[in-house]
Amino acid sequence: VGQRPSSIITVGPICVDSLHNEVSMNGKTMHLTPTEGKLLHLLAVNANDVCTASQIVTHVWGYGESGDSSLIKAHIRHLRLKIEPDPGKPRYILTVPGVGYTLVRRAAEEPQAQESIREITRPLHIVSR
Repeated sequence: VGQRPSSIITVGPICVDSLHNEVSMNGKTMHLTPTEGKLLHLLAVNANDVCTASQIVTHVWGYGESGDSSLIKAHIRHLRLKIEPDPGKPRYILTVPGVGYTLVRRAAEEPQAQESIREITRPLHIVSR
């Protein structure tokens, strides 16, 4: 008998439960909107890889590549408010200027994180939910 895949993805201190649209960090659980849940799930599945704006729009909203970047920015901002210690100086959900966003396994200020950030050019693979 095969195991059912888990709906929980752990990236560093962040646990994303895509089935229940929740994120847990440092013992604190927060509810996510369905859109935030899809977005954070995409970033978590592809941790340390860059998700481009067009990939985010396709996965989260399900339509073509010409998405509204301000819509993505708004949802990224909401996620940062929920998981970042200082949302104005993000350590986990990082912007890759001109490309997209990445969720890093280690906070950006940790020593090994700089090496991880340099490696975020690997190709993205999208896993359907």
